[in-house]
Amino acid sequence: MASTVRKVRVRFGATNYALGFIVLFLAVYVLSLGAHIFVPLVIAIFIWYLINAIARWLAGLGGFGIRIPRLFCFSLSIGLLLLGIYGIFELIKQNVTQVAAAAPHYQQNFEAIKPRVMEILGLDHIPTMSELVKQIDLAAIIKTSAGIFTGFTGKTVEVLFLTGFLLYEQRFFDRKIQNLSNDRKVEDKIRHIIANIDHKIQRYIGVKTLVSALSGIVTYAILKIAEVDFAAFWGLMAFFLHFIPYVGTFAAIALPSILTLVQFGDFGTFLSVTLSLSVALMLIGHILDPRLLGEMLNLSPICIIISLAVWHTIWGVPGMFLAIPILAIIVITLSQFDATRSIAVLLSKTGVIEKGLRVKETDTF
Repeated sequence: MASTVRKVRVRFGATNYALGFIVLFLAVYVLSLGAHIFVPLVIAIFIWYLINAIARWLAGLGGFGIRIPRLFCFSLSIGLLLLGIYGIFELIKQNVTQVAAAAPHYQQNFEAIKPRVMEILGLDHIPTMSELVKQIDLAAIIKTSAGIFTGFTGKTVEVLFLTGFLLYEQRFFDRKIQNLSNDRKVEDKIRHIIANIDHKIQRYIGVKTLVSALSGIVTYAILKIAEVDFAAFWGLMAFFLHFIPYVGTFAAIALPSILTLVQFGDFGTFLSVTLSLSVALMLIGHILDPRLLGEMLNLSPICIIISLAVWHTIWGVPGMFLAIPILAIIVITLSQFDATRSIAVLLSKTGVIEKGLRVKETDTF
Protein backbone atom coordinates (compact mmCIF):
# COMPACT_ATOMS: atom_id res chain seq x y z
CA MET A 1 0.00 0.00 0.00
CA ALA A 2 2.80 2.39 0.97
CA SER A 3 4.69 1.66 -2.24
CA THR A 4 1.55 2.37 -4.26
CA VAL A 5 1.13 5.74 -2.54
CA ARG A 6 4.78 6.61 -3.24
CA LYS A 7 4.36 5.72 -6.92
CA VAL A 8 1.26 7.90 -7.16
CA ARG A 9 3.14 10.81 -5.54
CA VAL A 10 6.09 10.41 -7.91
CA ARG A 11 3.79 10.32 -10.94
CA PHE A 12 1.84 13.29 -9.63
CA GLY A 13 5.08 15.25 -9.07
CA ALA A 14 6.41 14.37 -12.52
CA THR A 15 3.11 15.43 -14.08
CA ASN A 16 3.26 18.76 -12.25
CA TYR A 17 6.82 19.42 -13.48
CA ALA A 18 5.85 18.48 -17.04
CA LEU A 19 2.84 20.79 -16.92
CA GLY A 20 5.06 23.51 -15.46
CA PHE A 21 7.52 23.27 -18.37
CA ILE A 22 4.65 23.33 -20.88
CA VAL A 23 3.16 26.43 -19.24
CA LEU A 24 6.61 28.08 -19.18
CA PHE A 25 7.16 27.33 -22.87
CA LEU A 26 3.73 28.69 -23.79
CA ALA A 27 4.32 31.80 -21.66
CA VAL A 28 7.63 32.53 -23.42
CA TYR A 29 5.98 31.96 -26.80
CA VAL A 30 3.07 34.29 -26.00
CA LEU A 31 5.39 36.98 -24.58
CA SER A 32 7.58 36.81 -27.68
CA LEU A 33 4.63 36.79 -30.08
CA GLY A 34 2.93 39.67 -28.28
CA ALA A 35 6.06 41.77 -27.72
CA HIS A 36 4.44 44.74 -29.46
CA ILE A 37 1.74 44.64 -26.76
CA PHE A 38 3.66 43.58 -23.66
CA VAL A 39 6.77 45.78 -24.03
CA PRO A 40 4.84 49.10 -24.00
CA LEU A 41 2.72 47.78 -21.11
CA VAL A 42 5.74 46.75 -19.01
CA ILE A 43 7.52 50.06 -19.77
CA ALA A 44 4.33 51.91 -18.76
CA ILE A 45 4.22 49.95 -15.49
CA PHE A 46 7.88 50.80 -14.87
CA ILE A 47 7.27 54.53 -15.53
CA TRP A 48 4.14 54.43 -13.35
CA TYR A 49 6.21 52.84 -10.59
CA LEU A 50 8.92 55.50 -10.95
CA ILE A 51 6.33 58.29 -10.73
CA ASN A 52 4.94 56.81 -7.51
CA ALA A 53 8.41 56.25 -6.05
CA ILE A 54 9.46 59.85 -6.78
CA ALA A 55 6.13 61.14 -5.42
CA ARG A 56 6.63 59.18 -2.17
CA TRP A 57 10.17 60.53 -1.90
CA LEU A 58 8.93 64.11 -2.42
CA ALA A 59 6.20 63.60 0.19
CA GLY A 60 8.85 62.40 2.64
CA LEU A 61 10.78 65.65 2.17
CA GLY A 62 8.00 67.55 3.96
CA GLY A 63 8.85 66.60 7.52
CA PHE A 64 8.71 69.02 10.45
CA GLY A 65 4.93 68.63 10.54
CA ILE A 66 4.53 70.03 7.02
CA ARG A 67 2.17 68.00 4.86
CA ILE A 68 2.83 68.25 1.13
CA PRO A 69 -0.37 67.67 -0.92
CA ARG A 70 -0.37 64.32 -2.71
CA LEU A 71 -1.54 65.86 -5.99
CA PHE A 72 1.37 68.32 -5.90
CA CYS A 73 3.86 65.46 -5.33
CA PHE A 74 2.46 63.48 -8.26
CA SER A 75 2.40 66.53 -10.54
CA LEU A 76 5.99 67.43 -9.65
CA SER A 77 7.06 63.79 -10.09
CA ILE A 78 5.54 63.65 -13.59
CA GLY A 79 7.08 67.03 -14.45
CA LEU A 80 10.57 65.92 -13.33
CA LEU A 81 10.29 62.71 -15.34
CA LEU A 82 9.14 64.53 -18.49
CA LEU A 83 11.91 67.10 -18.03
CA GLY A 84 14.48 64.32 -17.79
CA ILE A 85 13.15 62.62 -20.95
CA TYR A 86 13.20 65.95 -22.82
CA GLY A 87 16.80 66.58 -21.73
CA ILE A 88 17.87 63.15 -22.96
CA PHE A 89 16.27 63.67 -26.38
CA GLU A 90 17.87 67.12 -26.70
CA LEU A 91 21.32 65.73 -25.84
CA ILE A 92 20.94 62.94 -28.41
CA LYS A 93 19.77 65.40 -31.08
CA GLN A 94 22.75 67.70 -30.48
CA ASN A 95 25.21 64.80 -30.64
CA VAL A 96 23.78 63.54 -33.95
CA THR A 97 24.46 66.98 -35.46
CA GLN A 98 28.00 67.06 -34.03
CA VAL A 99 28.77 63.55 -35.32
CA ALA A 100 27.80 64.61 -38.85
CA ALA A 101 30.13 67.63 -38.60
CA ALA A 102 33.05 65.57 -37.23
CA ALA A 103 32.69 62.68 -39.72
CA PRO A 104 35.39 63.93 -42.18
CA HIS A 105 37.92 64.22 -39.35
CA TYR A 106 37.11 60.70 -38.16
CA GLN A 107 37.49 59.40 -41.71
CA GLN A 108 40.95 60.96 -42.01
CA ASN A 109 42.14 59.43 -38.73
CA PHE A 110 40.59 56.09 -39.61
CA GLU A 111 42.54 55.97 -42.87
CA ALA A 112 45.74 56.73 -40.94
CA ILE A 113 45.33 53.90 -38.42
CA LYS A 114 43.74 51.41 -40.84
CA PRO A 115 47.00 49.56 -41.72
CA ARG A 116 47.78 49.03 -38.04
CA VAL A 117 44.23 47.85 -37.29
CA MET A 118 44.35 45.46 -40.26
CA GLU A 119 47.63 44.04 -38.97
CA ILE A 120 46.28 43.54 -35.44
CA LEU A 121 43.01 41.95 -36.62
CA GLY A 122 44.66 39.94 -39.40
CA LEU A 123 42.45 41.41 -42.13
CA ASP A 124 43.37 41.87 -45.78
CA HIS A 125 41.05 44.78 -46.48
CA ILE A 126 38.89 47.23 -44.53
CA PRO A 127 36.40 49.13 -46.71
CA THR A 128 36.83 52.90 -46.83
CA MET A 129 34.00 55.31 -46.08
CA SER A 130 33.55 56.06 -49.78
CA GLU A 131 33.28 52.33 -50.56
CA LEU A 132 30.68 51.93 -47.85
CA VAL A 133 28.71 54.92 -49.14
CA LYS A 134 28.47 53.32 -52.60
CA GLN A 135 26.77 50.30 -51.05
CA ILE A 136 24.17 52.42 -49.24
CA ASP A 137 20.61 52.43 -50.56
CA LEU A 138 19.51 55.93 -49.54
CA ALA A 139 15.86 55.33 -50.44
CA ALA A 140 15.74 52.20 -48.29
CA ILE A 141 17.40 54.02 -45.39
CA ILE A 142 14.91 56.91 -45.59
CA LYS A 143 12.01 54.46 -45.74
CA THR A 144 13.35 52.43 -42.81
CA SER A 145 14.12 55.55 -40.76
CA ALA A 146 10.63 56.89 -41.39
CA GLY A 147 9.18 53.57 -40.28
CA ILE A 148 11.31 53.53 -37.12
CA PHE A 149 10.38 57.13 -36.31
CA THR A 150 6.69 56.47 -36.88
CA GLY A 151 6.82 53.28 -34.82
CA PHE A 152 8.76 54.99 -32.03
CA THR A 153 6.30 57.89 -31.95
CA GLY A 154 3.37 55.48 -31.89
CA LYS A 155 4.91 53.41 -29.08
CA THR A 156 5.68 56.56 -27.08
CA VAL A 157 2.06 57.70 -27.33
CA GLU A 158 0.91 54.18 -26.41
CA VAL A 159 3.18 54.09 -23.34
CA LEU A 160 1.98 57.53 -22.22
CA PHE A 161 -1.67 56.47 -22.57
CA LEU A 162 -1.08 53.26 -20.61
CA THR A 163 0.80 55.16 -17.90
CA GLY A 164 -2.08 57.64 -17.66
CA PHE A 165 -4.63 54.84 -17.23
CA LEU A 166 -2.46 53.19 -14.54
CA LEU A 167 -2.24 56.49 -12.64
CA TYR A 168 -6.02 56.87 -12.90
CA GLU A 169 -6.80 53.30 -11.80
CA GLN A 170 -4.34 53.09 -8.92
CA ARG A 171 -6.92 54.68 -6.60
CA PHE A 172 -8.93 51.45 -6.93
CA PHE A 173 -6.03 49.00 -6.40
CA ASP A 174 -6.47 48.84 -2.62
CA ARG A 175 -10.20 48.13 -2.97
CA LYS A 176 -9.53 45.39 -5.54
CA ILE A 177 -7.06 43.66 -3.22
CA GLN A 178 -9.55 43.94 -0.37
CA ASN A 179 -12.31 42.34 -2.47
CA LEU A 180 -10.19 39.53 -3.93
CA SER A 181 -11.18 37.33 -1.01
CA ASN A 182 -13.42 37.44 2.03
CA ASP A 183 -10.63 35.83 4.04
CA ARG A 184 -8.58 38.49 5.86
CA LYS A 185 -5.65 36.07 6.09
CA VAL A 186 -5.51 35.72 2.31
CA GLU A 187 -5.70 39.51 1.92
CA ASP A 188 -2.79 39.92 4.35
CA LYS A 189 -0.72 37.42 2.36
CA ILE A 190 -1.37 39.25 -0.89
CA ARG A 191 -0.45 42.58 0.70
CA HIS A 192 2.71 41.04 2.16
CA ILE A 193 3.86 39.78 -1.25
CA ILE A 194 3.17 43.16 -2.89
CA ALA A 195 4.89 45.06 -0.05
CA ASN A 196 7.94 42.76 -0.23
CA ILE A 197 8.24 43.24 -3.99
CA ASP A 198 7.71 47.00 -3.68
CA HIS A 199 10.35 47.38 -0.95
CA LYS A 200 13.06 45.39 -2.73
CA ILE A 201 12.46 46.77 -6.23
CA GLN A 202 12.27 50.35 -4.93
CA ARG A 203 15.55 49.95 -3.06
CA TYR A 204 17.16 48.22 -6.05
CA ILE A 205 16.14 51.04 -8.40
CA GLY A 206 17.28 53.66 -5.87
CA VAL A 207 20.73 52.13 -5.35
CA LYS A 208 21.16 51.34 -9.06
CA THR A 209 20.21 54.89 -10.01
CA LEU A 210 22.76 56.30 -7.54
CA VAL A 211 25.56 53.99 -8.70
CA SER A 212 24.63 54.48 -12.37
CA ALA A 213 24.77 58.25 -11.89
CA LEU A 214 28.26 57.84 -10.39
CA SER A 215 29.27 55.71 -13.40
CA GLY A 216 28.00 58.41 -15.76
CA ILE A 217 29.80 61.21 -13.91
CA VAL A 218 33.10 59.28 -13.78
CA THR A 219 32.84 58.36 -17.48
CA TYR A 220 32.11 61.98 -18.37
CA ALA A 221 35.07 63.22 -16.27
CA ILE A 222 37.56 60.74 -17.79
CA LEU A 223 36.49 61.50 -21.36
CA LYS A 224 36.37 65.25 -20.73
CA ILE A 225 39.91 65.25 -19.32
CA ALA A 226 41.08 63.22 -22.34
CA GLU A 227 39.18 65.68 -24.61
CA VAL A 228 37.15 62.90 -26.21
CA ASP A 229 34.17 64.11 -28.24
CA PHE A 230 30.62 63.76 -26.91
CA ALA A 231 31.70 63.17 -23.29
CA ALA A 232 28.23 64.11 -22.00
CA PHE A 233 26.54 61.64 -24.34
CA TRP A 234 28.84 58.78 -23.30
CA GLY A 235 28.29 59.70 -19.65
CA LEU A 236 24.54 59.38 -20.24
CA MET A 237 25.06 56.05 -22.03
CA ALA A 238 27.16 54.78 -19.11
CA PHE A 239 24.30 55.73 -16.76
CA PHE A 240 21.78 53.61 -18.68
CA LEU A 241 24.15 50.75 -19.51
CA HIS A 242 24.97 50.24 -15.83
CA PHE A 243 21.41 48.94 -15.36
CA ILE A 244 22.39 45.92 -17.50
CA PRO A 245 24.63 43.65 -15.37
CA TYR A 246 28.00 42.53 -16.78
CA VAL A 247 27.20 43.29 -20.46
CA GLY A 248 26.43 46.96 -19.75
CA THR A 249 29.80 47.65 -18.11
CA PHE A 250 31.65 46.11 -21.06
CA ALA A 251 29.66 48.22 -23.56
CA ALA A 252 30.20 51.39 -21.50
CA ILE A 253 33.97 50.81 -21.76
CA ALA A 254 34.20 49.57 -25.36
CA LEU A 255 32.06 52.13 -27.20
CA PRO A 256 33.77 55.38 -26.06
CA SER A 257 37.17 53.66 -26.35
CA ILE A 258 36.54 52.90 -30.03
CA LEU A 259 35.54 56.52 -30.61
CA THR A 260 38.77 57.63 -28.88
CA LEU A 261 40.81 55.55 -31.31
CA VAL A 262 38.98 56.94 -34.35
CA GLN A 263 39.06 60.53 -33.07
CA PHE A 264 42.76 60.74 -32.19
CA GLY A 265 44.20 57.98 -34.38
CA ASP A 266 46.61 57.30 -31.52
CA PHE A 267 46.91 53.94 -29.77
CA GLY A 268 48.51 55.56 -26.70
CA THR A 269 45.47 57.75 -26.01
CA PHE A 270 43.19 54.83 -26.82
CA LEU A 271 44.91 52.56 -24.29
CA SER A 272 45.00 55.21 -21.54
CA VAL A 273 41.27 55.99 -21.92
CA THR A 274 40.37 52.29 -22.11
CA LEU A 275 42.44 51.49 -19.01
CA SER A 276 41.02 54.44 -17.05
CA LEU A 277 37.42 53.54 -17.92
CA SER A 278 38.03 49.85 -17.18
CA VAL A 279 39.50 50.46 -13.72
CA ALA A 280 36.87 53.06 -12.74
CA LEU A 281 33.80 51.21 -14.01
CA MET A 282 35.00 47.82 -12.78
CA LEU A 283 35.52 49.25 -9.28
CA ILE A 284 32.04 50.80 -9.36
CA GLY A 285 30.31 47.80 -10.93
CA HIS A 286 32.06 44.95 -9.12
CA ILE A 287 32.96 46.44 -5.71
CA LEU A 288 30.82 49.48 -4.87
CA ASP A 289 27.59 48.21 -6.45
CA PRO A 290 27.60 44.78 -4.69
CA ARG A 291 28.51 46.40 -1.35
CA LEU A 292 25.58 48.82 -1.54
CA LEU A 293 23.11 46.23 -2.78
CA GLY A 294 24.49 43.44 -0.60
CA GLU A 295 22.37 40.31 -0.78
CA MET A 296 19.19 42.39 -1.12
CA LEU A 297 17.87 40.74 -4.28
CA ASN A 298 19.78 37.48 -3.64
CA LEU A 299 19.84 36.42 -7.30
CA SER A 300 22.17 33.78 -8.71
CA PRO A 301 24.73 35.28 -11.16
CA ILE A 302 24.20 32.46 -13.65
CA CYS A 303 20.43 33.01 -13.43
CA ILE A 304 21.02 36.73 -14.09
CA ILE A 305 23.02 35.92 -17.24
CA ILE A 306 20.37 33.45 -18.43
CA SER A 307 17.63 35.97 -17.64
CA LEU A 308 19.42 38.66 -19.68
CA ALA A 309 19.77 36.28 -22.64
CA VAL A 310 16.16 35.06 -22.43
CA TRP A 311 14.56 38.50 -22.10
CA HIS A 312 16.81 39.90 -24.84
CA THR A 313 15.59 37.09 -27.10
CA ILE A 314 11.96 37.77 -26.18
CA TRP A 315 11.87 41.59 -26.06
CA GLY A 316 15.24 42.81 -27.37
CA VAL A 317 17.09 45.67 -25.63
CA PRO A 318 14.11 46.70 -23.43
CA GLY A 319 14.07 43.12 -22.15
CA MET A 320 17.69 43.42 -20.96
CA PHE A 321 16.86 46.53 -18.91
CA LEU A 322 13.80 44.84 -17.38
CA ALA A 323 15.37 41.39 -16.87
CA ILE A 324 16.61 41.91 -13.29
CA PRO A 325 13.43 43.49 -11.84
CA ILE A 326 11.32 40.78 -13.52
CA LEU A 327 13.57 38.00 -12.19
CA ALA A 328 13.48 39.54 -8.70
CA ILE A 329 9.67 39.73 -8.76
CA ILE A 330 9.47 36.07 -9.87
CA VAL A 331 11.83 34.90 -7.08
CA ILE A 332 10.05 36.95 -4.39
CA THR A 333 6.65 35.63 -5.50
CA LEU A 334 7.81 32.01 -5.73
CA SER A 335 9.38 32.22 -2.26
CA GLN A 336 5.99 33.03 -0.70
CA PHE A 337 4.42 29.69 -1.69
CA ASP A 338 5.47 26.37 -0.16
CA ALA A 339 4.81 24.59 -3.46
CA THR A 340 7.26 26.81 -5.40
CA ARG A 341 9.73 27.77 -2.66
CA SER A 342 12.26 25.18 -3.88
CA ILE A 343 12.40 26.93 -7.28
CA ALA A 344 13.08 30.26 -5.54
CA VAL A 345 15.94 28.60 -3.62
CA LEU A 346 17.50 27.38 -6.90
CA LEU A 347 17.22 30.86 -8.45
CA SER A 348 18.77 32.55 -5.39
CA LYS A 349 22.45 33.33 -4.94
CA THR A 350 22.96 32.03 -1.40
CA GLY A 351 20.31 29.31 -1.35
CA VAL A 352 18.76 30.96 1.70
CA ILE A 353 15.32 32.55 1.26
CA GLU A 354 14.14 34.94 3.93
CA LYS A 355 11.34 33.73 6.12
CA GLY A 356 8.11 35.58 5.70
CA LEU A 357 4.38 35.19 5.45
CA ARG A 358 4.19 32.34 2.96
CA VAL A 359 1.17 30.78 1.32
CA LYS A 360 0.73 27.10 2.15
CA GLU A 361 -0.56 24.54 -0.31
CA THR A 362 -3.71 24.11 1.79
CA ASP A 363 -4.59 27.79 1.46
CA THR A 364 -6.89 28.80 -1.35
CA PHE A 365 -7.56 32.15 -2.94
